[in-house]
Amino acid sequence: MRSIPEKTLEHWTSIYLSNRFPNGALWWPTSGEDVLAELPRLASSGPGKTLALELKTTEARGATHVLEIDTRQLANYLNPPSGPPLPVYYVFPTPYWTGPLTSRSGATPTAPAGSSSKPPEWWRRRVGPQWFGDWLHVLSARSLAKMLPTGWATGPERKSTLFTLTSSHLAGRTPDWPRLIGHRPSTSPTTWAAFWKLVTRCGPTDGVRWRTFANRGDQPTQVLVLDGPEQHLWSLDPLLDRPWPQRKPRGLAAEDTGVAGTTESGNDERVLLHIPDTALT
Repeated sequence: MRSIPEKTLEHWTSIYLSNRFPNGALWWPTSGEDVLAELPRLASSGPGKTLALELKTTEARGATHVLEIDTRQLANYLNPPSGPPLPVYYVFPTPYWTGPLTSRSGATPTAPAGSSSKPPEWWRRRVGPQWFGDWLHVLSARSLAKMLPTGWATGPERKSTLFTLTSSHLAGRTPDWPRLIGHRPSTSPTTWAAFWKLVTRCGPTDGVRWRTFANRGDQPTQVLVLDGPEQHLWSLDPLLDRPWPQRKPRGLAAEDTGVAGTTESGNDERVLLHIPDTALT
């Protein structure tokens, strides 16, 4: 069972983003909608930065929480069939409680051991260490791929375990990532609030970044795509007019071709965000 429902994380993150970026644009792609198509549409809403959040929740297994990554989906994010590299960032929890957060129908989940407040209150920052942003982490698709076990992209399995976490750590405490994944990552996951500080400045530098620019008539015309040391300008019109479904690679099963398709586990949700220039520094 899920450690925490993915829909709960989607709602809490959306509330945070709506408050932090009141003039931004949010979109929640439904099953079957293609991130390749939706990102350019959101980027065309005006000058600013555009990115996609892939929300993953952990599975509660006894006293541990396991985060598994859909490797085919990740491979499609890293190597889209056409167009520019995608600004995709994975968002996942590091639970400090034991078991899944469940309750009877119509009843409020009780507070886990060591908590001073109940789960429905965790979206409020004033609750302290139980605030969801203190145990939610973000990592670019590029960095996540480097953290997975060697051979994840070529193996026959569809899933790869990123980490198995015990519930013995304290609420809000950063996990020991080298111990959890078995090696010291070049880039460690960033806490939720710290990630948005990076986004509003020039980062994060380990992931793909999209920045929309307008012409003299204030019409969005180009997207600057930054991918490590590489940067390229893409015209918006061709991206918006591109027949995405017809450009999917051949030889893949139907369920594998859409980079925004659902996974077998169903433990993910997506949030697309455009941050206007006025919110950037």
